[in-house]
Amino acid sequence: MLYSKTAKYAVLALAEVARSGSEDPVPTKHIAEAASIPYPLLAKVVGRLRIARIIRATRGKAGGVVLARPADEVTILDVVIALDGPGIVSKCPLYLEPCDCEDPCSFHHLWKPAHDAVLAFLRTTTIQAVADACGQPATKP
Repeated sequence: MLYSKTAKYAVLALAEVARSGSEDPVPTKHIAEAASIPYPLLAKVVGRLRIARIIRATRGKAGGVVLARPADEVTILDVVIALDGPGIVSKCPLYLEPCDCEDPCSFHHLWKPAHDAVLAFLRTTTIQAVADACGQPATKP
């Protein structure tokens, strides 16, 4: 279960919207610059997030993006599924063959504990948590 770069950009974009703390729409140009996301890609991401009802988007001079629900109610898993589809959570990371708990591949028993841990992280980590973490300075080991 490795999600796409597009899903990563979507999480960063939503974190930027959450960090703005504004109830007014955040301009997409601002989001693209602040989150270092190529603008054409962000435009596609916004469309998918709107369809998934994670955001509301408005056009025009005062347009932009707002979260459709509080940032602490939107999980990374919600975003990954919106961008990559629901199958992403069950795919074998090596894509050796169709694989699930009922019909496991030879790698399944090694991957399952890591899969479950990653899935739990995605399911419990909210956009607000990502936004809060993005506001902290990076720590060096």
